[in-house]
Amino acid sequence: MRAFIVLLTWSAAAVILCWGRISAPWRRFLALTLSAAGFGFLILALNTGGLREMPSTGGFLLGSRYVTGTASASASLPHYVMTGLCLLLGTAALALPESWARAWSRRWLMVAILMSATVSLLRLVLEVAAAPTTWTWAAGITGLAPLVGAFFAVSVRAERASWGRLVGSLLVYGVTVRAWVALLYVAATRWHLGSHYDLSAADVAVRNPLTGAVYQFPPGSFAQLVNLAIVPQLVFWPLYTLCAGLFGAGLATIAMWAWSRGHGPAAPPIPAPEG
Repeated sequence: MRAFIVLLTWSAAAVILCWGRISAPWRRFLALTLSAAGFGFLILALNTGGLREMPSTGGFLLGSRYVTGTASASASLPHYVMTGLCLLLGTAALALPESWARAWSRRWLMVAILMSATVSLLRLVLEVAAAPTTWTWAAGITGLAPLVGAFFAVSVRAERASWGRLVGSLLVYGVTVRAWVALLYVAATRWHLGSHYDLSAADVAVRNPLTGAVYQFPPGSFAQLVNLAIVPQLVFWPLYTLCAGLFGAGLATIAMWAWSRGHGPAAPPIPAPEG
């Protein structure tokens, strides 16, 4: 199931990242399909009743998971969230002029940052709405790093830039997106918004997977925010993003090289003999 979710998430993210490179007829088709999916979620929302309670789980770096709280909401609320998202994106995709699509392909770093920031915010909203765990897990940005790296490799190759541009772009992407996630942690904790970003009720002992040390901080304290959110998001996760992004970029470069070897420029035609 997780492999299917990753494939589905990567497919959707790839469409967003490459939106400016997709032909206009295909963009209209995808926008209409997205709007149709919004109506599908609306039908599910109207036929879903009752309440749902879901635990919000967080993790320190790549260590063991811990429960930060429990979200309770109408079982139909996550479907309404997805209805609004699909209809909004589908309508925007149909309304945006062609010049925006061309600019989309040129500003590939900004597009990747905005996409990942939106996905992180979507995860916060889904967790507050007590969405199923598979939904909230899919709305994570950790698994997007290799895909973003591959996308950057293709974009850098199209601009005939160096790998230095690729490394610098990955660092800017990783730091910017993770700074946004750290801000979500601070906001959710200070205003008790719920979700795994909200540490105000997380009175748990946390084990550092790198050193084995166990820490416990007062719930919602400044020390807890710094050690569990701000420092990991601004130090560890950008480095992870760089490494995972370079891995994806390497695979994309190999694939492009193999493609060019098998589909090189056609040989010039042999001139017809004279006479």
